[in-house]
Amino acid sequence: MMRFLSCDWGTSSFRLRLVNLEDAGIKEEYTNEIGIQTTYHSFIENGNGVSRESFYFGVLRDEIKSMGESLNVNLDDMLVVCSGMASSSIGIKELPYANLPLDTLGTSMNLEYFASSEAFNHPLLLLSGVKSDDNVMRGEETQLIGVVRQLENFDGNGIFILPGTHSKHIWVNNNQMTGFKTYMTGEVFQLMANKSILSKSVTFNSSENDKFKTAFAEGIKAGAENALLSVLFKTRTNELFGRLSKEENFHYLSGLLIGNELTNLVQEKEVNIYLCSEGKLHPNYVLGMETLGLKPKVLPTKWVSQSVIHGQIQVLNQHINNEKNIFLGSF
Repeated sequence: MMRFLSCDWGTSSFRLRLVNLEDAGIKEEYTNEIGIQTTYHSFIENGNGVSRESFYFGVLRDEIKSMGESLNVNLDDMLVVCSGMASSSIGIKELPYANLPLDTLGTSMNLEYFASSEAFNHPLLLLSGVKSDDNVMRGEETQLIGVVRQLENFDGNGIFILPGTHSKHIWVNNNQMTGFKTYMTGEVFQLMANKSILSKSVTFNSSENDKFKTAFAEGIKAGAENALLSVLFKTRTNELFGRLSKEENFHYLSGLLIGNELTNLVQEKEVNIYLCSEGKLHPNYVLGMETLGLKPKVLPTKWVSQSVIHGQIQVLNQHINNEKNIFLGSF
C-alpha cells in the first residue's frame, strides 16, 4: 500500500503523520510545538546566511528523522505533502493565494513541487491558501476539501463552521467555495480572559457543571442579541454584583463571544450548516448553536481530526497523474 508523510505545519504547532494513500489510514503520528512562527524566529536568529528554504528543509529533515527514530520506521525518500502556514510569508516559501471560487475537489489549489535533493531527501508538495477580496486563509481550505471528501450524498451547498483561534465560516455553492468570514473569537477570548480588566472577574474551571452551562447559554443569548462592545463589561458586573461566580463568569464570557460569532447564522434558514469541530470547542459550539435554535449537521470529530489528511489526498490525487508524472516513484 502506497504511503506518504502528511505535514500539517501551523503557526504554533507541527504534526507529521504517516498515511496510507488509498484509505487515509494513519500508521504513525508525531507532534510537537515547533510551529512556523518559532521556526521563523529561529531562522532570523540562527540562519547564518543560508536561504530560508534550506533552513526550513533542514528543520523538516530533522523532525522526520526524529519521527523515524522514535517510531522505529524507515521514512527515507518518502513524499511529504505539506499544508498550513508553511506556504506563508514566514514559511518555507511564500506561495500566492488561490482566488475564489475554489473547487472543493482540489483542482484549483495553488501548489509547488520540490524534488528530492541531497540536503533534503524527500520530494515535497507544498499547498497554498485562498483569498477573497478582504480575507485570507491558509490550512482551512485543505480541511474543507477533506471534510467534503468524507461527506456522503453532499449536494454541493452549505455553510461550514470551523471553530478555532480564528474561526472560519465558509460558504460552498455548487461544489465551489464562494466566500468566507474570519472571526477572531478564540484570540479575543484569550485577551479578555487574561489581559483585560475582565481577567479579574473570571477563573478557569474545567469540570462539568450545570451552572457553567447555564452561564454559557446566558452569554450566548446576550452575545447574539447585543452589540458585543456593549455587553462585554457585563462580565465584570456579573462578578462585582455577585450574580455569577468567577468560574461561572468564565463560561459566560466564552458564551458572549461565541454567541456573537454565531448570530449571523440565524438568518441562514435555507442552507445546511455543517459544524466541523473537535476537542474542547466541540461541546461549546454544539450548545451554542442549540441555544440559538440552529440545527447544524454535526460532523463526527474523527472526520474533523482527519480532514487535513483527506484534503491533502484529494489534492494529491488530482495531480498525481499529470503530464509530468512528477509524483510517480515518490511513495
